[in-house]
Amino acid sequence: MNLFTYPHTVTTLFKLSLKLFQKNLLGMLMLTVVLLAPSLIVGLAQWFETESVVFFLSMRVLESAMALGVIALAHGSLFPISGILKSFGGPLLFSAIHVAILQYLLFVVGVMGLTVMPFPFNIIIVVLWLSSLFYFSLAQPVFILEARRGMQAMIRSFQLVRGRFGRVFVVVVLSMLIQFSIFALIFRIFLPELELLSAEDTDQIQIQLSAILQDEGVHRAMRLSQYLTALVFFPFAALLTVLLYFDLVNQEGQVKPDYFSKLATQFFGIGTQESAKPETTSED
Repeated sequence: MNLFTYPHTVTTLFKLSLKLFQKNLLGMLMLTVVLLAPSLIVGLAQWFETESVVFFLSMRVLESAMALGVIALAHGSLFPISGILKSFGGPLLFSAIHVAILQYLLFVVGVMGLTVMPFPFNIIIVVLWLSSLFYFSLAQPVFILEARRGMQAMIRSFQLVRGRFGRVFVVVVLSMLIQFSIFALIFRIFLPELELLSAEDTDQIQIQLSAILQDEGVHRAMRLSQYLTALVFFPFAALLTVLLYFDLVNQEGQVKPDYFSKLATQFFGIGTQESAKPETTSED
């Protein structure tokens, strides 16, 4: 299967992402751990607000890193964790963070819409924020694979998604549902026993919820669940984002295998005129 030009369905996008994740599990987990390390360090210092920002940026950068990894895999290489980290040792990392910051600012706008803006402006802002989750979801692969920085990556992502919004909507929503399910399962494992109010205590529910959210055990359970979810799911989600990018570019008729081959040579010293075809099954 040619990763660049295969005509995917939503099902094959998920299947191939899972297959690549399973075959390269160790390298992808190690890459995720390295990118999570700054967030963990900030968390150990108990700078929790900063930790959430660094965590968000790190997981967006993971999408850029995974785009490089897929380029290598498409040319028959093993998942090149050392090569990826070496490539991100310079300006490439700061450019990826720049795109991630733009994505984070959209998240902040959404939070403001949910919390501080008056009606009806809050509805408008929240709708725009939710739309951005889809329209700008491919900004990191665009940055790596098309060398578009900052706002140019965001604009290109919007252009790609606009023509095939339905497909992107289904893929992103399914991915979010899987992520939420994994988080909820892990959170339930670590959640400490709490004395919850009965349904009849309606007047005190708001006070009780506030107390629960401030409980140290609940806070610890949420952080553990967040990191474990990031470890077991986010590499898969990043792969899915990259393959979705290739799928949309292929449908647009703009795939350039020779250009991707040059990227593989530039970053990893590999690459041929044609992408290697990884072993696949009839299910693909």
